[in-house]
Amino acid sequence: MKPRIVTTTSVFPKGYPAEKAIERLASIGFEALDMAFDYWVYSKESPFLSDDYILWAENLRELSEKKGIPYTHSHCPGGADSGDIIGRTVKAASILGAKYMVLHPMYREEDQSEITDPERFIRLNAEYTKPWIEKAAEHDVIILSENLETGASIDPRNIVELVKEINSENFGWCYDVGHANYMGFKSDILKECDITPLSLHIHDNDGGYDDHLIPGDGNIDFNDFTSLLKEIGYRGDCVLEAHSQSKEAQDSERDAILTHLLEQAEIIRANM
Repeated sequence: MKPRIVTTTSVFPKGYPAEKAIERLASIGFEALDMAFDYWVYSKESPFLSDDYILWAENLRELSEKKGIPYTHSHCPGGADSGDIIGRTVKAASILGAKYMVLHPMYREEDQSEITDPERFIRLNAEYTKPWIEKAAEHDVIILSENLETGASIDPRNIVELVKEINSENFGWCYDVGHANYMGFKSDILKECDITPLSLHIHDNDGGYDDHLIPGDGNIDFNDFTSLLKEIGYRGDCVLEAHSQSKEAQDSERDAILTHLLEQAEIIRANM
């Protein structure tokens, strides 16, 4: 089965109507959506934080499926230590139809110092994440951790060890190629990860800043990346998190930027 080209909804600014995002991204040609729930905690007026969030999610699912661009992925606000918002996001993701929900690992201690010791990082994240696994299973959602840009979270191999520690079919990992590049890891790090990621976050940068650029606008070797995906047997979708250029543009410029993003994604998918 051909990987779907999925884009994060964070290509639009916080508060941009989700209904308009569905229609616009469908018209450009994207095939599925990654709901950026972290963009829906901007104020108490957010529909995601309201008592009617279930109805909101139901309506979005109906519209997205009608337009042929279903929600398949989502991103939870905060990290593994964020408490009840995790449960709300699991439920909303399930209603949308999004099978995968990325949840950032916790990477700071209570005093805000970085968690640099891999064993402590894995132990704390397993402790905070395990209580949500049962809820994820109840709602047929798979929680995914991802490699970030600070402390022990930077190393994808530590994320893989966390997956092993939790040991649940409702928990896996997402490889963020942009974060890895920014932290100095090339794609061959995937050969040292003995669990295949279930999802990807695809974006580009020049190694100096986590820019979340369109692939081809930084220095990531995407030919090497796709070759490694083949080598490790990745079978998931082509999930884009290249949001900064579109989000920061004038609205009149966004369709051209997003069309270019889709074109670059099609090249990547052709090589996956």
